[in-house]
Amino acid sequence: MFDIGATELLLVAIIGLVVVGPERLPRLARTIGLWVKRARGQVASIQRDINRELELEDLKKQLEAKGGGLKLEDITGEDPLGMKSDSKPTKTAESSSKDT
Repeated sequence: MFDIGATELLLVAIIGLVVVGPERLPRLARTIGLWVKRARGQVASIQRDINRELELEDLKKQLEAKGGGLKLEDITGEDPLGMKSDSKPTKTAESSSKDT
């Protein structure tokens, strides 16, 4: 990401030593390291979420392409939400045997 060589790191360390001082430099380096670790963790989390969403979207497209417009009632054989447009009751095997 950043093209930082050894000379640039040495220069930053010398400037930090002069500005911050030798007593506080280790604490500052530790704090900066923790912030960098948190930032990398957040970026990794966002990348995982984006990859997961892209995979789910691809899977959904594949299912729609192969499914041919199947609905839940086509798969289960029933309408779990009771939203059939033709709500005409049909005779079941039990009701047919009771009538005879």
